[in-house]
Parts: sequence; structure tokens; C-alpha cells
Amino acid sequence: MGVRHCYKGGKTMLTDWLPLALIFLLTYALIGINSVRKENRRKWLLVENMPEELRNAKLVASEKYFSVAHPRKMHGTLDQLYRLTNKHHALVDSKTRSRHTVYKKDIVQLSVYKVILERNGFKMADYAYFRVVTPKGIKYIKELLLTEEETVAEYDNAKNVLTGKKEPLTAENKRMCKGCSQQPNCKKWQYTD
Repeated sequence: MGVRHCYKGGKTMLTDWLPLALIFLLTYALIGINSVRKENRRKWLLVENMPEELRNAKLVASEKYFSVAHPRKMHGTLDQLYRLTNKHHALVDSKTRSRHTVYKKDIVQLSVYKVILERNGFKMADYAYFRVVTPKGIKYIKELLLTEEETVAEYDNAKNVLTGKKEPLTAENKRMCKGCSQQPNCKKWQYTD
């Protein structure tokens, strides 16, 4: 393909160079955008304080809904799922708290997600990360998850309490009762406002 010359008003215009110039400018702009993106990620990682295992992993799902019918009908929307370098998958769940704390209910929640994902064919790590955000900053807390048998037992227990087939345990302190949805059903309700 040769260079075409257009004559307009006695001047020669090289029309084939215009697309090349646009391609060059677009490529230059994309390189610049990529550099800015990499720098922003570097800054984010410094603030985030993400564990190296997750920094080297690949994010494969974010805010994704999963479900399973067996061993029980379970479903949930996980925060993030990473494929680690050893090909196992690890869950990450963000929590906003006044202090860097992980509760048993958090571990049960991610254990349910682990069962769901394993039943959907994912090879899962036996632990998860809780990304706990407080006024003091962000901390990733690594916690061992329950086995499938333990998770099913917790699931059945919660279902029995919620349906009234089993009485809830008595709370250890008033703060534990404050947000409990079972207050109206609790025969041992010991705290009143």
C-alpha cells in the first residue's frame, strides 16, 4: 500500500499518516493510564496492609452470589474469593468494627460459604481472611474455618433456634442481647431497657 497524496489548495496531505498518528497517541495514553493505575495500586496496598499471600493471589470473584442444595440448602453473597498460588481458594470478608475483632458468627458465615464453594467444585483453603476496618486502620485477620460437619451442625442449630424448635442460649452480657433478633422468643430474657 503506497502513500496517497491529496492535493488541496496546492498543498500535499499525507492522509495515511493520520491513522498512524492516532494509534501512536492512543498507545501513549494507554501506557500513561496503566502507569497511573499501577502507582495507585501500590499506594492502596501500602494503606491496605494486605497479606503477601493475597497480594500474590488472583481475585476470581467479588460480591458474587452462590448457592447449593446439599448438604443443606445454603446460599450467600461472598465479598471476595482469591485463587492462591497453590491453586486453593481463600475467602476474604470485610467487617467494619470499633476494634480489630473476629466473632464466632463471622467464622460460621465464611464456613458456610466454604461449604457452598466446595460443593460448587472449588478447592478451598481451610482458613479465611477477615478484613477488619476500624478507626485505627485496616487489619487482615487469618482464621481457621469449620469443617463441613461442624458447619452443618451450626447451620442446623441456627435454623432450629430461628424456627422455635430450640431455645436460644442465655447471653453472657447485655451487649450480646442488644442486636439479637430472638429477643421476643427468648424465655430467659434477662435484660430490659
